[in-house]
Amino acid sequence: MRRALVFGIWLLLALAGVIVVLGVFATRGSVDISDLARLQPDSVVHARAAAKLNAFGQTSEQARLAGRAIPAQVAFTHDEMTALLRDWAGQEHGFGSVTELQLTFRPRTLTLTGVLQSAGLSFPFRLDILVSAENSQRTAEIARFQVGEMYAPGFVRSLVLALAERTLDAGLPRLPIAIETLVITDGELLVSGAAVP
Repeated sequence: MRRALVFGIWLLLALAGVIVVLGVFATRGSVDISDLARLQPDSVVHARAAAKLNAFGQTSEQARLAGRAIPAQVAFTHDEMTALLRDWAGQEHGFGSVTELQLTFRPRTLTLTGVLQSAGLSFPFRLDILVSAENSQRTAEIARFQVGEMYAPGFVRSLVLALAERTLDAGLPRLPIAIETLVITDGELLVSGAAVP
């Protein structure tokens, strides 16, 4: 019994040590964003993004009322998506807050960067996702997942992606569009499919 207790204490201390070391490297330094456009959306860009979102919301509501899918297409620039995300990030969340948030579109690549503020600590992050969808078949790969000076290894990126795909396949969150085609170009995201009831 005593050996099991000593082993348990050593295991907890080792786990605490790993968490402290990971926390130190996750809060140190910053992520390199020199290859990305610096986005500073203004109120006009936010209003344009909100109008596009409202138009899609109306199409989605028509699909719900009609009880059938309605063809839909929506396109956002990375300035517009960044404006919408910053609006969300500016609200209070239980886990903390996110500052300097931006979503950049490059050919086939979504890049999300920002700084997570939690428990009095700052965690700068960068997430690069290669994604596309054609004929309702989606492909996705996390090319880079970095927090502070730490880079997630390949198996962690694969696990995160698998969890995200299973969550989407389970319908969480419920997307109001069945995506047939998703194209990411330099600065723009184009999604076409059908608004579903």
